[in-house]
Amino acid sequence: MHDSRQNLRSRLLAERRSLASDAQRAAAATVCENVHELLADRTPGTVAGYLSHGGELDPQPTLERLTGLGWRVVLPVCGDDASMVFCPWSPGDALATNRYGIGEPTSDPVDESIIDVVLVPGVGFDRSGARIGHGVGYYDRFFARLAAAGHHPLRLALAHDLQLVTLPEPEDWDVPMQLIVTPTEVIAPDSRPTENR
Repeated sequence: MHDSRQNLRSRLLAERRSLASDAQRAAAATVCENVHELLADRTPGTVAGYLSHGGELDPQPTLERLTGLGWRVVLPVCGDDASMVFCPWSPGDALATNRYGIGEPTSDPVDESIIDVVLVPGVGFDRSGARIGHGVGYYDRFFARLAAAGHHPLRLALAHDLQLVTLPEPEDWDVPMQLIVTPTEVIAPDSRPTENR
């Protein structure tokens, strides 16, 4: 199981990094429109985003648009123990670079109970809502902590079309996505276990 996940992860990371910059920009712009349509009827609240790295679909156009519509944006700050908190961010804010080379806000963490929507990066996704990340577990731990506190923000994954694949059987701790947005479709998975998972 571990080998199949790791081999798939390596392949998808290589494919994601190989995307041309113009394809990346076009994908980010289209996903921005799709997310805007999904959230248009919601009262602006707090959205947890991320800054793209290693060919991840870039959420920055989406975050900037949501900011302009009155949403508060928070970004992750990763701890050494695979913990993750979210801190306020606005376009143009100064960032510190973490050990992965990703920018992080330097502001104080927010109360996680205010987070309404989480834009989730990942390495691979399938149509059942399953996700694999880089293997550290930041998001799975974060969502488990929120669930234990009775808080369930919308889990909205952003992905390139090539990241939609058939994944191995999820681990017990894997948290499924509620929506997956790609440049060509919006998937609302049925995350119940199926024969094909």
